[in-house]
Amino acid sequence: MGNIIGAIIALGILVTVHEAGHFLAARWFGVEIEKFSIGFGKKLFSFKKGKTEYRISLIPLGGYVKMKGENPDEEIVDPEHSFRGKTWWQRAIIAFAGPFANFVLALLLFIASFAVGRNYEDLKPVVGQVESEYAEVFLPEDIILEVNDHPIKGWNQIIQYSRADAENYYKVLRDSTSYEITTPGLESMFWYSTVKPQVDAVVGEVSPGLSAFKAGLMPGDRILAVDENPVADWYEMRAMITENPNSEVKLKIQRGEQVFDKVLKLEQNIYDDNKVIGITQYMPVKIQEKYNLGQSISYGSITTVNFMILNYAMFGKLIANPQAIKSNLGGPVMIYTMSKQTVGKGWGIILSFIAAISIVLMIMNLLPIPILDGGHIFFCFVEGIFRRPLPLKVQIILQNIGLFFLMFLMVYAFWNDFSRIFSRNASIQEQKMEMQK
Repeated sequence: MGNIIGAIIALGILVTVHEAGHFLAARWFGVEIEKFSIGFGKKLFSFKKGKTEYRISLIPLGGYVKMKGENPDEEIVDPEHSFRGKTWWQRAIIAFAGPFANFVLALLLFIASFAVGRNYEDLKPVVGQVESEYAEVFLPEDIILEVNDHPIKGWNQIIQYSRADAENYYKVLRDSTSYEITTPGLESMFWYSTVKPQVDAVVGEVSPGLSAFKAGLMPGDRILAVDENPVADWYEMRAMITENPNSEVKLKIQRGEQVFDKVLKLEQNIYDDNKVIGITQYMPVKIQEKYNLGQSISYGSITTVNFMILNYAMFGKLIANPQAIKSNLGGPVMIYTMSKQTVGKGWGIILSFIAAISIVLMIMNLLPIPILDGGHIFFCFVEGIFRRPLPLKVQIILQNIGLFFLMFLMVYAFWNDFSRIFSRNASIQEQKMEMQK
């Protein structure tokens, strides 16, 4: 129950900030605000200040700002204080202000996530595989103790403290004996391509929506075999899955003392042609890092931009590969499931998760779909180019089409969410029954 309340509060904050962006921009240009609502549907609470009614409504999955003269079929009585009485570029700014407010919120939250400190998971600093000429420098099972006099707890710290433009000094534990190793400058990818960490074939997290989630796989499950072929580590398991020519894969899984088989559908990774089932490796090392204000601003800004680029790239891949939409589209239930995975990982991760949702909300609202902010902006630019607005009848038709599309998308997202949950619960229940036999 606490997770549900927390998710609703977080969503309410995102919506409030979004609508506040529209509100402030509209007020800046002198537009009269009739209603400011957090949520849709039946009014639960309201008060009036000036000419604006502020309300909280029943369904906490959105919100709206009702501006005077906003509807295309509404007669403009007072152009000076009416939305449609403003110039096309002023209306475009008002529409853009909501998504922009979500961007600003995400930026601040990402910065705050670094400022409060981040708990993150990492792999042990143990060498798993070595390739090329370094096969005689580092050996499998080597434990990296220090890099350039910095004590090491996790694999990513090896990358953090290694230098690309100067010699590196490593303290390594090998067969209970400590060795010192000197190398020339090493690029960060060296520690993932040439010298790789030791990674067991153990599930860390299960991605909601993909086949592993629907099949009931859980964190801590150990993959023993793929299609009856035993696997020694994560690398072998991953290769057998990503390069599998079939549409399904059979996994032998150990959970506690129980061993069982699961057949999973192979799905295509939208970023490449590899097959995926939707699991990440287990990260046994827990590390907390704190950052000063300058670092927090720098890392928070970079994270915001990178996350935006990643999401736009993913959106482009979905357009080019529509069959992947089903696996990647989710609604509030999927968001709630993902939020449960962040609880307990510290405030830094929680703030980052809310920031990520804020960016997604910004991107979705900027889509050029009538009734969304992006659709309003599109109408404004059309008016700016052709020096006249689209005919009223055309606007109404397009808005009705946009409304129908969004309702269909919402229903489909809910159906997708519940079908995943149902499949997962059914698979887990089936497994419990098999274990009791």
